[in-house]
Amino acid sequence: MGAFMSSLVMTGAVVNGICYAAPFRNAEASIPLQTIPPERVGVRGEYDHYGLAKRVWLQYCEAFGAEVIACLSVKQRGSVVILHGQIRSQSLLEQLIQLAMQVEGTTNVEVRGVQVTAAV
Repeated sequence: MGAFMSSLVMTGAVVNGICYAAPFRNAEASIPLQTIPPERVGVRGEYDHYGLAKRVWLQYCEAFGAEVIACLSVKQRGSVVILHGQIRSQSLLEQLIQLAMQVEGTTNVEVRGVQVTAAV
């Protein structure tokens, strides 16, 4: 994973912000329409308009378990992963951001109104 810059703001127990990942560079990406854009690749390698969000969600389930992230919504806008909902700790949020930024196709992670239920 490349370097990234984080801009998170915690107000009470609600977190908002954006984390910027190093852009994915692929020599083959300069050839238009030859491959599926990384953010549109589905879980099985097929074209999926929301493939990035689904792959990030799958990574979260494998790493933390579905019950830990049951109140979290993972969406995407192009190559941007958007997190919204409720989680149990600030450290979990930071781990979620790190993991999302490691998924191929992610350029940014936006945290929109994530409620932290307990400070750690």
